[in-house]
Amino acid sequence: MVSKRVYLLSLGIIFLAISCRKEIKYTKTESGLEYCYFEKSDTGSKGKPGYFYLVEMVGQREDDSVFIDSYKLGQKIKLVRTEPPFHSLFNDALGMLRVGDSIGFKMPVDSFFRPLRQAVPSYLKSSQNIRFTIKVKDILNPEAHLLKMYFYEVDKMLEYLKLKKWNYSTDSTGIKYEVIKKGEGVKAKIGDEVMVSYLLTYMDGKIIDRTKPGDQSKVIVGESSYISGLSRLILLAEENSKIRALLPFAEAFGENGSAYVDPYATLVIELDIHKIKTN
Repeated sequence: MVSKRVYLLSLGIIFLAISCRKEIKYTKTESGLEYCYFEKSDTGSKGKPGYFYLVEMVGQREDDSVFIDSYKLGQKIKLVRTEPPFHSLFNDALGMLRVGDSIGFKMPVDSFFRPLRQAVPSYLKSSQNIRFTIKVKDILNPEAHLLKMYFYEVDKMLEYLKLKKWNYSTDSTGIKYEVIKKGEGVKAKIGDEVMVSYLLTYMDGKIIDRTKPGDQSKVIVGESSYISGLSRLILLAEENSKIRALLPFAEAFGENGSAYVDPYATLVIELDIHKIKTN
């Protein structure tokens, strides 16, 4: 629950944005972005294309009603400054900012959603202007961002494992796994054909993918047609084994996710290794 103090701070930011609009004349850039600073840092560097911005953000319609408020959400919002030739007024605004800056800016609704190739949501009108108030908490280059995501993910995985009471091991890639039924016979190697069944979920149990009951799926170990973590798990156990594991995003669907998996998603897999056909 958001504390009363944080909520009051959110209201204060909104009030500043309204005051900026009514009492302070916006400065307009050549590209058409209208902005005014509440706080402006004279130290620190600006982010480059590809950098990540962790911000507190409030978004408002023309009638001052709020459609996004990170203070109410209870978490910072992550934005990325995109690479050329992508252009948007929002991206221009990010390019102006340093850590500690607080800024208000406005733009037509279309200019925000069109570069993203997204339809205007039903709660906004294309003809309207929208206003944002942003407070920059951190700016991370891609390497620093990945490192931060890595440490965040490790903490999240350890918390999950403690809650579930797994007796787990960790491989060199960070996969945390437990063999819950040890099979007998051969182990697969790269290039082998293996018949498996599996259940793939988010950490909250929401199902992403699975083989149908009674069905099996053929996997060529080492092929990149599916997640790399699947092949790594197959290499860990013998034929007729059952294994469960936490897959870091780097061994699942990565930083970008997929059409049906979120970016940076840590996944849970239960895997049965049925038959190994060695080469």
